[in-house]
Amino acid sequence: MAGKTITEALRRALKADRRPLYQIARAARVPHPNLYCFVSGKRKGIRLASAERLAAVLGLELRPKKRQVKRGEHCE
Repeated sequence: MAGKTITEALRRALKADRRPLYQIARAARVPHPNLYCFVSGKRKGIRLASAERLAAVLGLELRPKKRQVKRGEHCE
C-alpha cells in the first residue's frame, strides 16, 4: 500500500478512483458527507470499520512490511 499511513493511502486511492465519490460511499456504506470531508482534509480520520469497507471497494489490502535485515544479522 503506497503512502506512509493508511489515511494517506486511502485519500490517494479515493482521489485516483474514476468513480464518483457518491458511488464509492454507497458501495462502502459510508455517509457521503463524511467521505467528502475525509477526502478534502476537513476530517482527520474515519472509523476503522469504514476504512475496511473503503479498502475493499477500492481494491486495497494491508500487508506487513518486509523486514529489513540489519547489518551484522544472519538469516537462520
